[in-house]
Amino acid sequence: MKPESNVIRGPGGILSLPASDAASLDLLMLIEGETSGAPLEDVLARFGRSRSAYYEKLRRFRESGLEGLIARPPGPRGAWRRPLEVVRHIVRARLRDPERSAAAIADELAALGHEVSVRSVERTLTQFGLTRRPGAAARARSQVRE
Repeated sequence: MKPESNVIRGPGGILSLPASDAASLDLLMLIEGETSGAPLEDVLARFGRSRSAYYEKLRRFRESGLEGLIARPPGPRGAWRRPLEVVRHIVRARLRDPERSAAAIADELAALGHEVSVRSVERTLTQFGLTRRPGAAARARSQVRE
């Protein structure tokens, strides 16, 4: 019979951990792995974890404490939103000069001290419906001339 992995047993009693609380179970696994004297393979088998997962959890716990064991969603760790000042500049630049490329706008922003990728400029232009179809502006100019 496989021992319960969500129970802490001590000389004075038992403390059950919620099975849905992954951080508590990870902490219990680390405590057992580091202090019980049991072979690490036995601890890993009990908790259904791999050796690499164990050492990753241990590293994060040593760096950040219990907060390091809390699951983080995948994706960017930093701020992903472009500052409002940058968004305004991108929109203003396109409205003033519809022929201006996203790369030119990104270069101008860099000169102003805002490191923004060309792709971020393109995303902002798309978000505000300011993308231009290739040749659309040239066709519009030729229709005005006719």
